[in-house]
Amino acid sequence: MRESQEAGRRALYGTGAIGHNRVAGLAVLTAVAVLLTGCGGSAAEGDKKAPEPEGVVTEAEAAKIVDRYVSVNNRANKTNDGKLLSTVEGGALLEQSQAGYKADADLSKKEQAASAEPFSYVDRTYLIPRKGKATWFAVKTRTKDKEGTSKYPQLIVFDRDKGKGKAKGEWKNVASVSLVDDEKKTVPLAKDKDGFVRVPADGSGSAGSSAAGVAELSTSLADLYTIRGPLSSSEFADTKAARSVHEIPKEVGKDLGERATAQFKEGESEHEKAYTFRTRDKGTYAVFNTAVDVDQQVIADNLEMVPGPNLHPFVGKKPSKGFSLHWLHQSSAVLPAHGKPQLLDYEVELTGVRRLHHASGAT
Repeated sequence: MRESQEAGRRALYGTGAIGHNRVAGLAVLTAVAVLLTGCGGSAAEGDKKAPEPEGVVTEAEAAKIVDRYVSVNNRANKTNDGKLLSTVEGGALLEQSQAGYKADADLSKKEQAASAEPFSYVDRTYLIPRKGKATWFAVKTRTKDKEGTSKYPQLIVFDRDKGKGKAKGEWKNVASVSLVDDEKKTVPLAKDKDGFVRVPADGSGSAGSSAAGVAELSTSLADLYTIRGPLSSSEFADTKAARSVHEIPKEVGKDLGERATAQFKEGESEHEKAYTFRTRDKGTYAVFNTAVDVDQQVIADNLEMVPGPNLHPFVGKKPSKGFSLHWLHQSSAVLPAHGKPQLLDYEVELTGVRRLHHASGAT
């Protein structure tokens, strides 16, 4: 993952036909507020004391994990070394980062050098679940680079690698999202009496909530691309992020013009795990991933679509009847105790493209 001083990482979505690049991401970052309460010890019978409560990791261990990630990430960014990055990054975030490395091939040498500038994480607050409640931990932090320190912090999540071989069991950064609502208020994450971040047992909203469960968030986000009616007909409340996603099909349609079409649908992704936190107001804060496929095609066999510059690293420069784009999103949302889920932030990266050989509607 590359970090910058802008409030969030915005990714380009690709279009064919007129080769126009547009930004399709809402970037909002802010601090996370957590509830800190006192820690109290308890004694067992006799002189024996109850064991000290343990987290998934200690703060000292977490600090070393984050330091190693930053060091290796900066080394990988210098040469766009996706294999090296994979030793400290995983999940959807790694897929996005490696796609970003691939897309960098279309940048100028000056732009490539600028994107490879080193960064560090400062002002860290470690959000560690109690041992046995989760396999992961998170960090609220801000980015510092040659431009200074970012105004708003972000939330990064580290989880253990579930694969095979040498990497199995290694800690890797799997998510990077924001923690702010439309009014730029922080999401108040809750901690228990021992200072551990509280984690829902099942990842869903609180009892009696009308909010969709965390497992439904990914499909609900994909539906924002496909619903023809107003935003109010979606599973999400009306937020800036939800409105932004809902408007993308209209923007893509304008880019393509009248001689091409774009069809959106939920795609397939292996990154299905969501990371959830309890909030102080009895809701759930969730980090989740969504894949969306976009088929862009000309409407007649005598037409061809010219790939835009951001598609060149994936399919070259030759025209085609159309292209199928694979967009991978990493998003954050709040499921309140009552009401619809609120999409807070999403970051989308073009991670794959394939050619389509028939015009829309052709057989």
